[in-house]
Amino acid sequence: MINKIYKSIHSKYWNFFKFFFFLRYVFIIFLISITLFLIIPKFFDYEKKQEIIKKYLISSYGLELKKHELINFYVFPTPNLQIENVSLEIIDKSLNLKSKKLNIFLDYKNIYNYENFKSRRILLTEIDMSLEVNKFREFINYLNKLNLKAVFKNLNLNFKKDDAFLIKIEDINFSNYGYKKYDINGMIFDKKFKASLKKNNQNLNFKILDTGVKANFDFEEKNLKNTIQGSSKISFLDNLLKFNFILENEQLKINKSNFKNKNLSISLDSQLRLDPFFISNSNIYIKEIDKDFFSKINLDKILVNKEIIKKLNSNINVYYKKKKYQSGLIDSYSSDVNLAYGRLFFSNKILTKGGELNCEGDVLFSDEYPRLNLICALIIKDKKKFFKYFSISKDIGDDLIVGEIHSSINLINQRINFKRIKFGKNYLANEEEMRFFKEKFEDILFDKSFFNIFETDKIKEFIAQTN
Repeated sequence: MINKIYKSIHSKYWNFFKFFFFLRYVFIIFLISITLFLIIPKFFDYEKKQEIIKKYLISSYGLELKKHELINFYVFPTPNLQIENVSLEIIDKSLNLKSKKLNIFLDYKNIYNYENFKSRRILLTEIDMSLEVNKFREFINYLNKLNLKAVFKNLNLNFKKDDAFLIKIEDINFSNYGYKKYDINGMIFDKKFKASLKKNNQNLNFKILDTGVKANFDFEEKNLKNTIQGSSKISFLDNLLKFNFILENEQLKINKSNFKNKNLSISLDSQLRLDPFFISNSNIYIKEIDKDFFSKINLDKILVNKEIIKKLNSNINVYYKKKKYQSGLIDSYSSDVNLAYGRLFFSNKILTKGGELNCEGDVLFSDEYPRLNLICALIIKDKKKFFKYFSISKDIGDDLIVGEIHSSINLINQRINFKRIKFGKNYLANEEEMRFFKEKFEDILFDKSFFNIFETDKIKEFIAQTN
């Protein structure tokens, strides 16, 4: 019975089994054919194809292959030509870059046929590029106009100004296609960052990880040639900065700017020229300021950056007017500050309770021990109001108090020398009296740092002990 069943199955399905066993040979032949199809190109001499490759890179990617070493064919991850140690120029931009590897991923039909050479995408790896600041826009325009697929991996971008190094952004990774299109990551200031371009490259989000620094830039859709304009919002730690900007012909204009934190609120308008050297002109309007703001400034940390300070050329006008509901010694303040080649010149006018203080001075930050040379004129018009603010009882009379003080302050060693102290028509301090004022000033006002001089309680104590 079993034999009859077996013979029946065997007779009915034998042809099927024969066909199935035949397929395995077809599959093996197919596998061998595909393997040979992909492996044989590894033995071709691609140096003979380099002119075809060069013409394709120029016509499709705007890249001129200046120098290279080896050209090899690789099967994985998909068939591609790998060109090692390449030097490339972005044509019409005069921008040069070097890459350890340039991979051209091929269409399968181009593995053997190079007459109509095309690629699926290119990959540049371990790239070094030095870029003048004024060429950055051209680089961005090149990337925006790049229609074919490209991936940049481990790009090191060195920004320069007249061949002088400014800043380096390292390990930049991005592609111009896929769901991560224009998602950018890398390293800046030894910190990881992430950025993304959205809305047809009109919006840039930027974040430095683990620092609290975030920035958002919205660019105007219709920018003129050689002009970039838009608005921005930048937050770092507990600080918030908003401003509109126009970058045109090496000049950056900032307006409608507002900066705010728990200690300070200001608005400013500024113009910065980047070429042929850095110059800035700014008007700063102080809206609110904490009474302890200056005492929190660390002058030592500022003076450490002397080389940077020497490169800054700035004209700054500062304005402040106290609101009616605000308290404090200063009713209004205006200052004109000029910084050039590390030397700072300033003049300011301070209106106080019942008085007025006008000062001018200069300091050379590049000195090992910078000294602030200062000349101040003090006019107390309402002596009753002035001394009342400091809770000082004094037989004040009705005459104006007019004073003139010349001094030199060592900002590092916290020392002061008085050169001239005069009040009214009759008082001119002698050497002994100026030493007395020096001791009191250093013991009471200058016991911590320069900016602690402006604490109201200290000023009150100094006035009380020197009258």
